[in-house]
Amino acid sequence: MKRFIDTSLGSVAVRIRPASSSTRIPPDSPPWVLLHGASGSWRTFRELARNGALPDTGDLVIIDLPGWGNSPGSRLPFTVEQQSSAVVEVLRALGYRSWYLFGHSMGAVLALDIAASHPEETHAVVALSPTALTAVAALNHPLRHPAMAPLLGMCGLMFILRALGRSAPALLRTVERAGLLRLVLRPFFAHPSVLPRQVFADLALDARPASFLAAAHALRKYDAGTWHSISAPTVLVRGNKDIFTPPDELRALAALIPHAHRVVLDDTGHFAHIEDATGTAGLMTALRAASQTLDALD
Repeated sequence: MKRFIDTSLGSVAVRIRPASSSTRIPPDSPPWVLLHGASGSWRTFRELARNGALPDTGDLVIIDLPGWGNSPGSRLPFTVEQQSSAVVEVLRALGYRSWYLFGHSMGAVLALDIAASHPEETHAVVALSPTALTAVAALNHPLRHPAMAPLLGMCGLMFILRALGRSAPALLRTVERAGLLRLVLRPFFAHPSVLPRQVFADLALDARPASFLAAAHALRKYDAGTWHSISAPTVLVRGNKDIFTPPDELRALAALIPHAHRVVLDDTGHFAHIEDATGTAGLMTALRAASQTLDALD
């Protein structure tokens, strides 16, 4: 079920998989909210949203962030806080009073920002590959962080694609159909050769150069220090072959965020929720159960 919600950043597309009517779930049960990264949309959550990867414990809400997917995103530039506010506006317009958050990459940054600014409404957070501290440092001082060259390379590629204007989508489709996009994006996956072609077709379709560069600029200005106020149970996740999120990143974030736990998913890269949808869903299910137990104790 797809809807469009007006927000301070323009119209936002949201897809909702309602809880099954055959499952005994309280009507005010908080949903899982899925927030994609800067090169994604609802499509990056195909594996999580289907095949029963996530149990039917409530609504599943997948948001195309302003500027990606089916959300126009004509209001550029934006800040991290403005993107987060738009997400909350969508959830409140849909009638949700609280939520569980799952964010990938840039979406993980938004999830953590929402958890810090809306502690009462946020029950728990799964932050997969949060491109926060290390990415900010690399964007501001690229020569000091050679290991983050793939991120800077992505920014350079997006500059070129933005300059190409309307011809960029056609070029990306051609590159994908030739099988070259799988090679270009190889560093982002542990085993790109075994992934279905649909994964790379989706990434080609979801490329939004102007929005990507706006997100990078917003991240450069963002202060993650506010995350020390997060009170919700938080799981920080990375794939063991994730080039964007080094192990030191999770250690630093775990020291910053109270109640945060670190998890590493084996044999996965930056898109661990694609390469290991079952393992990712298992983390979400376990965290929801733990959060409900804590809420009952309170």
